[in-house]
Amino acid sequence: MTEKATVVRAVRDTRHEVAPDASASLEETRLHVRIAEPKAKVMLLPGRFRDAAYVQRHVSYVVAMDAERGEQHVRRNLNVIRRTLDEMGVDPVVADREVRSIEARVRAELWRQILTPDGQP
Repeated sequence: MTEKATVVRAVRDTRHEVAPDASASLEETRLHVRIAEPKAKVMLLPGRFRDAAYVQRHVSYVVAMDAERGEQHVRRNLNVIRRTLDEMGVDPVVADREVRSIEARVRAELWRQILTPDGQP
């Protein structure tokens, strides 16, 4: 049963339980019930949507590609992350900030792995 069907059934059952009399007119038994849709917000902890392990795995994969394909791959993944945040209902300003943060960490790790391929600082 869908959520809407469940709500409709609950309202119908409530009307039957609180109706004063079956012989009363429809207007007398009408309940004024209004069910509001939830308005929850998805909150992100800054920098936690994609962790450091994700960034390292992603960049290790990108470094193995040529520069153009690697850049396309980074762009595609950032777009997927943005769409995912939008679908989750994250505020657009927060989603933008998170995507920029992920991009900055990916690009910093990319340069780190290119400049120090053996992992030495």
